[in-house]
Amino acid sequence: MKLTIIPSDLLVVKDNEPQNVADLSYLDSNIHAIQWDDDKGEIEYKDGTLNKAITDISPYNQCVTDWETAKDEHIKATTPATPDWELAFKRYRNSLLKESDWTQVADNKLTDEKKAEWVVYRQALRDMPTTKTGTYEQLVKDTSHSDYPNTPS
Repeated sequence: MKLTIIPSDLLVVKDNEPQNVADLSYLDSNIHAIQWDDDKGEIEYKDGTLNKAITDISPYNQCVTDWETAKDEHIKATTPATPDWELAFKRYRNSLLKESDWTQVADNKLTDEKKAEWVVYRQALRDMPTTKTGTYEQLVKDTSHSDYPNTPS
């Protein structure tokens, strides 16, 4: 395990993943940073004291626990409790419409027949919320689902 602890920033970095923790005041106030790499490390001090080599990280296990708590809180805060599959579907469907906007401009160089195919495709995309047979979740997870209209060639 790699570990960096910077008390003044309330920062703990475990295996290159940073987390800001709530409290590190339990550490010696003279510590600038603690660096640990697998089986050895050192403590850096603020007052110019020479760095101290350490071979045991266990006195700083609370910092790892605080890091884990901060990580769990971050995941909980940034992960929706229930995915909004309808919204995710509409975003994807809208991106398909936007990608095909060029087919509807006057100078697109498509034949009238090809332009008509794109009109039908785009209308089928717009109609999907009422014509779909799969769930929104299925449509988001499987963008090759049979409910999606075939893109004109």
